[in-house]
Amino acid sequence: MLHQGFDIVWLIQKGQESSLPTSVRPVLYGSRQALRELATAQVWIDNCRQKYSPPKRKKQRYIQTWHSPLRLKKIEKDAENQLPAAYLDRAKRDAKKCDYMLAGSTFSQQMYKKAFWFQGEVLLTGTPRCDVFFQANTAIKQRVTTHFGIPSTTNIALYAPTFRKNETASAYLHAFTALKQALQTKFSSDWKILIRLHPNVAHLASEFLTDADVLQATDYPDMQELLVATDLLLTDYSSSMFDMAIAGKKVMLYTPDIQEYLATERDLYFDIQALPFPLAHTPTELIQQVYQFNESHYSQQLAAFNASIQQCETGHAASTIATKIKAICH
Repeated sequence: MLHQGFDIVWLIQKGQESSLPTSVRPVLYGSRQALRELATAQVWIDNCRQKYSPPKRKKQRYIQTWHSPLRLKKIEKDAENQLPAAYLDRAKRDAKKCDYMLAGSTFSQQMYKKAFWFQGEVLLTGTPRCDVFFQANTAIKQRVTTHFGIPSTTNIALYAPTFRKNETASAYLHAFTALKQALQTKFSSDWKILIRLHPNVAHLASEFLTDADVLQATDYPDMQELLVATDLLLTDYSSSMFDMAIAGKKVMLYTPDIQEYLATERDLYFDIQALPFPLAHTPTELIQQVYQFNESHYSQQLAAFNASIQQCETGHAASTIATKIKAICH
């Protein structure tokens, strides 16, 4: 589309200009210019609820991609009693403006129809942010390893827990030496551990800077690039587990606070123990799961789960949506 006469504008935060192709026009999010661009654009594309926008014109179209292909935590209408009233109001207003949503599985398609106050069309296209997992990614992995000073032959374990409402790290893993040793013994290779905190608790990153076995990745600009470079993801309730499942990569879950989380944070769409990912509640159990990991069994469990949700990711979601946008604009 960049070479087909489309003027593509990307609303950015300050300092993000260099992350875009030179033919994409960056405009500062929240600025007057951003409002002008929104007012005159033929198509809006967003991956979260709009915090502000001008009134949507009759011939404008709004495509909502959402920011994950699948999620563990219940969201939107399914979590109505656990979300702030101000957010719910914004979400409902945003849903009324939206024309299309994109889904990467039948499960997500049905959930969007049920839980998003959305009356438009849910396109079963796949998830554009996950196309990267189907491409040759040598350059991306090289960019990540160079950024962190990691040899290209070193395996990467990424620890990426989600946030808690109390914005503390008390339920996070804090000691990584035993984990690194277990990974190196089990998989007979050198490993580095990166940690990436959720933006809501990014201010806690300094708590993890004292461990020599951990490299801080909280400020790395693109989570998808980290996942591309990652060989094993360790998380808790983050939807990043499902991105890695699409990539067919190793995922393990560390959930020491599962009962408290269910009682005070969010309900879940899936029984966490029925997911295809090895599950640990203590550091000792986590090390045991590493040593007991069976690649063949994991692959079978992953395939069965993807079949159960009728996953339809092909790596061509972005091109499918580009075709849709061309049809809208012409």
